[in-house]
Amino acid sequence: MKTHDIDAAVRGLAPTRTEDRITDAAWSEVAENVTSEHAPAAVLESPRRPVRRPRLVLVAAASLLIAGVVAATLVNRPGQDQPQALSFTEQGDKLIVRVVDPNADPKRYNADFKRMGLDITVRMIPVSPPSVGTMVSYTGRNANDMKQLRWIEPGEKCPGTLNASDPGCQAGLELPKDYDGETVVDFGRAAKPGEMYQHTSSSATEKGESLAGLAIKNKTVAEVLPLITARGVKVHHYLSGSPPQLDTSDSAPAGWYVHDATPYAPGEVTLFVAAAPEK
Repeated sequence: MKTHDIDAAVRGLAPTRTEDRITDAAWSEVAENVTSEHAPAAVLESPRRPVRRPRLVLVAAASLLIAGVVAATLVNRPGQDQPQALSFTEQGDKLIVRVVDPNADPKRYNADFKRMGLDITVRMIPVSPPSVGTMVSYTGRNANDMKQLRWIEPGEKCPGTLNASDPGCQAGLELPKDYDGETVVDFGRAAKPGEMYQHTSSSATEKGESLAGLAIKNKTVAEVLPLITARGVKVHHYLSGSPPQLDTSDSAPAGWYVHDATPYAPGEVTLFVAAAPEK
């Protein structure tokens, strides 16, 4: 730590009065004590004898310079462990798991679960925009595994003053602290162009979806198509019947009525249509 930079900083703080000036020998002793692995207690704690203010200023300045170097070394240390991708909160005999880093590689989620001794695997699936970066579903190997798991809604069982709008208080999973089952958790990722969503909102008109806020119910197909085209969205296929019959119709009578729309893929929706308006 005896570098030219520290010496220069200390000299800049030195008093101009001769009687208050610290000799080179005295400074060498102070520097040795501050940087030594076994520094005397008097240097690290309060001095036992009265000293002039300039001497205290010099020691404090040297300590700050050294502390800054040490702090920078700790923060930038190569190979330092990455922060957790998940948070684990104990509440009684339960464990609450929430996502901390929604952009983490799935391997980090799996590593966090393994570190906690849990046989839980995260699988990334394509989802519509509101579900990107969240846990959307889970499955167990059997009924006993499943009954031990419970979905936690955003804002539920959050610590302190956190609420549903806080990133650290989103949807999660509640399970016993001694859970010994096997579980696969589906975690939402952004879908690629043309890739079918595996999880979506119940309607394409919900917040965050491609037709958010658009009034389409009980309008005719002829009325709805221009509205969704203006959003840059197209119909992938139509479903009709009661209940709707799965088909891949790429057209529907213009006079039929739209009952709803669901997200299908980025920029594409499925329209539910019928000959009569929905009551």
